[in-house]
Amino acid sequence: MSHIVTAPLVGVNGVDGKVKYLYRGTLVPSDVSKDDIERLVADGLIESAGADDPAPKSTTRKTAGSKSDSTAAEPGREN
Repeated sequence: MSHIVTAPLVGVNGVDGKVKYLYRGTLVPSDVSKDDIERLVADGLIESAGADDPAPKSTTRKTAGSKSDSTAAEPGREN
């Protein structure tokens, strides 16, 4: 089962012995030990991503003034 980081920043040890820094929303690599996973879950730093949703959903960013932005000014219309 995969896990996702919920804390702003988490440091984990990989199987190669190197520390990896993971930011909020990042999937925890599969080479992190089960003991570390359990500790991070218990501390509330990561949570289960669930088997049905293994990756975080991508978000679409709107730029200010784009046509899809409801606050953008329309020609001939005052806001």
